Amino acid sequence: MSPTLPAGFGMVEGVPEERYQEWLDCWLGAFGSPPGADEAMVGFYRRTHPPERAIAIYDDGGYVATNTSLHRDFVLPGGATVPMAACTGGSCHPTLTRRGLMSVTLDRLHRRAAEEGKALCAGGVSEWPIYRRFGYGPATWYDSVEIDVRRTRLRDDVPGEGVRPRRVEGAEAREVARRVYTRQAATTPGEVVPPDCFWDRLAMDPGSPELEMMLALSGPGGPRHCAAIGDRGLVSYRIMPDWTDEQAPNNVLQVIDFLAADDETAGALWRHLFSIDMIGEIHVWRLPVDDPLRWWAVDARWIRTRPKDGMWLRLIDVPRLLSARTWSADGALTLRVHDDQGYAEGTYRLEAGAGTGSCARDTATPDLEMDVSALGAILLGGTSAAGMARSGRIQAKDPRHVRLWDTMATPERAPFISYWF
Repeated sequence: MSPTLPAGFGMVEGVPEERYQEWLDCWLGAFGSPPGADEAMVGFYRRTHPPERAIAIYDDGGYVATNTSLHRDFVLPGGATVPMAACTGGSCHPTLTRRGLMSVTLDRLHRRAAEEGKALCAGGVSEWPIYRRFGYGPATWYDSVEIDVRRTRLRDDVPGEGVRPRRVEGAEAREVARRVYTRQAATTPGEVVPPDCFWDRLAMDPGSPELEMMLALSGPGGPRHCAAIGDRGLVSYRIMPDWTDEQAPNNVLQVIDFLAADDETAGALWRHLFSIDMIGEIHVWRLPVDDPLRWWAVDARWIRTRPKDGMWLRLIDVPRLLSARTWSADGALTLRVHDDQGYAEGTYRLEAGAGTGSCARDTATPDLEMDVSALGAILLGGTSAAGMARSGRIQAKDPRHVRLWDTMATPERAPFISYWF
């Protein structure tokens, strides 16, 4: 049964153009960053988060809760893409929490995803306990990285020696980033293909870091710099000035975008970052957990990493997803999936061979049993099914079945998403 709004509230799907800024301020204001009258920022969000997709709950005083879902393509292991509902923009006024308003908007987003033929919903979550209740599980992970470049350096054999990036800016930076990201995403399970207008931010005011902070791409700093290597790679960054008590430079370089189509390009971009004068530390908010950087450093102990959960998945069409991705080993498993909202509820037979898989509903006794949030977490192979089984989140008739899933599901590259939507 779908949740209903409490008395005194209404909901609109498709925000009128003249009230879009009110909707945006309601959403981003809940996170402390309302764009207000910043026309460039509001214009960016209007293009990337269009009013016709927005949902708002209102009372007599105006909008009090928001949500939206966007049309995106989601990259599965093997490079195939499936249509996804990118759920974001969830907020509720702090005086109205625990009233069920967010439950109403999420229920509508899930029903809309099913109506539109989306295979899954996805989002980055603000609070871990909330989203499991709605069927989401953490499927991608990343490292937040701080590099003390005064105490470590790159090995001499890091690829890309002699390859120097060139300075780019504005529209050129935008186009290079878009092309490189398209190539990079095709080989990275978990990536989400953004609309072209997402890269408009690289053509916006390079002196203003506010949009990047709101998009969780970087912190504050000086003017944005962009360096590119052909159509193979681009790095953007800001430098936060700092000086020691002895007046020695101790600047922090904050990486915003790090896009590389191959290891040689990635090595050349890291060589550039490590070579910049007056830098004490390099900070990267998101780096793949299997990134080669730690092995390219002379002393990786001075690369401090903090693992964080990235994209959370809520499955809608289980057979479509399990049939579309590639598999790393041959095998067959029967899965029983529980879903309170009904979308993924059922028993499924997965058969994989020669890298491909097929999945259909079945009535056999299950080898593995779990709720939909657990299946979302292990879908890409970035979250261990064995670990979830030990925690009780997955029930297995035979422990070998859990190990078989992990053997089949683990992709060549760790699942990763490099930006939030």
